[in-house]
Amino acid sequence: MVSMDMADANRLMAELRQTAGELQHELRSLASASEQLAPVTVTDDAGAITLTLAANGAVQSLALDEDWRDTIGEDALGPVINTCYQDAIGQRAGQWMKAYSETAEQGEAAPLPEPAPVQLGDPSVSWGIDAREQLRDMYAAADAQQQEFLAHRAQRARQERDGVNAAKTVMVTREGDTITAVKVDERWVRNTNDEVIEKEVVRALNNVMAMSARERENKYEGFPAIEQLMQLAHNPQELMRRMGAIR
Repeated sequence: MVSMDMADANRLMAELRQTAGELQHELRSLASASEQLAPVTVTDDAGAITLTLAANGAVQSLALDEDWRDTIGEDALGPVINTCYQDAIGQRAGQWMKAYSETAEQGEAAPLPEPAPVQLGDPSVSWGIDAREQLRDMYAAADAQQQEFLAHRAQRARQERDGVNAAKTVMVTREGDTITAVKVDERWVRNTNDEVIEKEVVRALNNVMAMSARERENKYEGFPAIEQLMQLAHNPQELMRRMGAIR
């Protein structure tokens, strides 16, 4: 039989509060670093293309120099845009890491307010036994889904997928969250003014990254037991309640 007195419960709650405080400090550091990000602007070596990422990581603008067709040629447009984009992403990552390092070093985790009082449970009563049985079932279901979930995530990370603009004149290829190629229809490029090209490329890049963001948000789709377990892992008080330690 599992038993727990009030001293044990208070000690466990104190440990959970410390862990939660450290996690909140980490989350505040991450949020603060993101708030410090500034737009990143990159120009290719030939000065033909200038690409700017906004602070949130979206492509803010693409500017083509008036002589870009002579400087790099129409067939090189897509690859050069991709190179500029990758360079901008790299600079943004460096900017973020610097901001995060500086923020994380600023003091210790702020103390959390005292938690609301809880009533000590009795793990031996029927509701505690039932709750632990439900936990075991949840763990078993999540364990059964684990290998398939890991294989699914690995396949998604390796899979090349293309996103296009509405006119299908710009194609952006990505693997997972990483853009790997930008291609433009050369006939369209030859017969389209620069302003339209700029807008369509920006739209295509942002559409593909929005698709990637939606996939991250729905990464547990099709794996309900794992999603339920992850939600429970972020709520230690609910976990203790389900174990019968508190009411």
